[in-house]
Amino acid sequence: MAGVDAGGLFVRPRPGAINLLPPSRQPNSLRKRLTRRSRVSTATIFKPMNPTETPEEHFPLQTVYTRTSQPRFVNRYDSREILLVVDGSCINNGSITLPSTGGCSFTYKGPGRSGLTTTFPFSAGESGEGGTVGFPLEQTGPGGEYHSASSNRAKLRAVIAALEFREWQEEGWRRIIVATDLEYVVFGATRWLASWVKRRWKTRRAQQVANRDLWEELHGIISRLAGLGTEVSFWLIPSRSAIKHASSLVQDTKDVAREAATVHFDTSAEEFTRLCGIEV
Repeated sequence: MAGVDAGGLFVRPRPGAINLLPPSRQPNSLRKRLTRRSRVSTATIFKPMNPTETPEEHFPLQTVYTRTSQPRFVNRYDSREILLVVDGSCINNGSITLPSTGGCSFTYKGPGRSGLTTTFPFSAGESGEGGTVGFPLEQTGPGGEYHSASSNRAKLRAVIAALEFREWQEEGWRRIIVATDLEYVVFGATRWLASWVKRRWKTRRAQQVANRDLWEELHGIISRLAGLGTEVSFWLIPSRSAIKHASSLVQDTKDVAREAATVHFDTSAEEFTRLCGIEV
């Protein structure tokens, strides 16, 4: 995606970069307010062919040159599917006395321990070539409203960032699988969202649904991808499962989210900022 410098001149982002789009440079939002009359598009649940395989075993890192020159985590049982691993972290989560800060991460082409670097795009001098991306959770949502940081919000934000990081459908993928350990994200996107909307954004216990702005943003992304022929599925990897603890891919992504919430938390991320990968 092209940009404009301070002098108004056209700037073409360099390959291997991550373009940061603050609200003033963002295209029309995908977010659409969902009401009881809205048609709700939900994602699907991914069921692994071999439940004993770790994510990197089920989706080995490889390059399908007919789609992209970049390596992706491709399903060994279906080469039309790729994997994105996401995570989020919140320091002082739920505290009423200490300020909370959140961090988000996603991995799309390789874990840090395998030799590929991690990218923190909000930090000066960082390149965009790392296969794991970490960034601080913004203080405002896509509509400009202020929101307190939470672990749930950080992980949901990571999903949005991963899905809109690239025009995945242009690479020819039939399905994108998003792996996470959080039921809130998986079941929210695949089961609960339609019910929340019908109940005017209330839970079964008549409580207000949190993070409505992000849920509506995610819904817009899933709907757009579906219209372009790419399905979004979620893979729930339970927190205490042997697969999670055996997966360096999952652990690396988690470590980066926590680092983004602490070491790399930056005031430049106060506004909701879109991350766009350029030839990565």
